[in-house]
Amino acid sequence: MTDRWVLVAGASRGIGRATARLLLEEGYSVVASARNVDSLEEEFANAYKDRLKAVPFDFTQIEKLRDYASEIAGLTGGISGMLYAAGMQKTLPLTQSNPSVANELFRLNTFPALELVRLFAKKGAYGAEGASFVLLSSMAAHEGALGTAFYGASKGALEGFIPAAAAELAMKKIRLNGLVLGVVKTDMSMQFIEKMNAEQKDALHAEYPLGLGEPEDAASFIVYLLSEKARWLTGQTFTLDGGHSARTTYSVRR
Repeated sequence: MTDRWVLVAGASRGIGRATARLLLEEGYSVVASARNVDSLEEEFANAYKDRLKAVPFDFTQIEKLRDYASEIAGLTGGISGMLYAAGMQKTLPLTQSNPSVANELFRLNTFPALELVRLFAKKGAYGAEGASFVLLSSMAAHEGALGTAFYGASKGALEGFIPAAAAELAMKKIRLNGLVLGVVKTDMSMQFIEKMNAEQKDALHAEYPLGLGEPEDAASFIVYLLSEKARWLTGQTFTLDGGHSARTTYSVRR
């Protein structure tokens, strides 16, 4: 696996960090990128030495993505996989949102992911045996959680992109899949949960029969999608939500 380089965009915390850790444990080589990679180097560099390259980058700088992709291709000789885990969430009533809020969300959650897929699908940017790309979506794109209209739109756009892009990429032996996540206990989600009162927290936990997710729960499925074990999967968007969808559907029908 050591010659299989996987780019983890948004690797400094949460799901990105857990995925980078698991990839390294499984024997992959990892390019870990985020605005601040100091903690990644402290945690992983000594243990994994030449199998980790920490490359700082702010993914909102869309105009610099071409140079960034060229740098990564030069470091790796072409990546074998990519996870786009960078993102942000804003919870605002629709009437208090505006185009600048939408632009801020899409500029990190959506546009860089689409552009990185495009750039790493170019000759020399991915490995000779093809590659696997994974994009993260959210249940906010599928259910009416108050205050998440623009956030849900920024994630839903990724899901709309995946089937058509995957059809083109398959000709290059590149797989592209998405993962819709329920509430995972990341720094971002916990900041929101901590603002809830006891009744709201109880209601949230009741919606997840298997409990809220841990970053490692998502990471294990992502690593599967990136691996050759998933070599016959592309153009799909999977849901990983601890039984949340099943419970909601059951409750409505009952």
